[in-house]
Amino acid sequence: MSNIQKIWLASLRANWLYVLAVLLCFILGSCFGVLSVDYLNHQQVDSLIVYLDGFIENVSVLNIDTKEALKTSITNNLLVVLAIYLMGLTVLGIPLVLVLIFFRGFALGFTFGFLTKQKAWQGITLAAVSVLPQNIFYVPALLIGSVASLSFSVLLVRRYFNSKVAVWPSFLGYSFLMLMVTAAAVGAGFIEVYFTPWLIKTCATVLVD
Repeated sequence: MSNIQKIWLASLRANWLYVLAVLLCFILGSCFGVLSVDYLNHQQVDSLIVYLDGFIENVSVLNIDTKEALKTSITNNLLVVLAIYLMGLTVLGIPLVLVLIFFRGFALGFTFGFLTKQKAWQGITLAAVSVLPQNIFYVPALLIGSVASLSFSVLLVRRYFNSKVAVWPSFLGYSFLMLMVTAAAVGAGFIEVYFTPWLIKTCATVLVD
C-alpha cells in the first residue's frame, strides 16, 4: 500500500463521521429534489416543458459567448467553494455547510427527476449529458471540501475548550485542500462551457430527429 493510500485511509478513519454527515445531507437533498417534482402544479410543469422543448429544438443554432459563460460558470463555482471555506473558519459554519450540500443535492435531484419523469429515456439522456460531465468533478470536490470544512470547524470548537489544541498545522492542511477543490471547480467550469454544450447539441439533434 502506497503512502498516499495510507494517508487517505487514515484521514477517512479520522473523519468518517463528517463524511457520513455530508453524504447523508447530499443524498437526502437529492431524494427530496426528485420527490418535489410530484408537487409541481400543472401550470409550472407546462411552463417548464414548453421551455425545455424550445431549448431542445433551438439548441443547435444557439450561439454562446464562451468567454462570458466561462467567467460566469467559474465565478459561481468559486463562490460556493469560498463559502464552504469561510464556513469552516467559524463554528456557525457547521450547519450551514450541511444545508448548502443539501440544496446542491436537491437541485441535481430535481433536474434529474423532472427530466426523467417528463421525457422518460430522452430525459435521462439529456440530464446525463447536461449535468453529469462537470459535476463528475465538481460534486466530489464539494463533498471533500465540505468534510474538511466540518472537520476544521470542530477543531475550532475543541480549541475553544482546550487552548493546547494546535490549529495552525490543520489550517495549512485545510487551506491546501481547499486550493485543490478550487482547481476542480475551475476545471468543472471549463468542462461546462467547452464540452457540455457540444454534448447537449449532439443529444438534442438526436432527440429532435
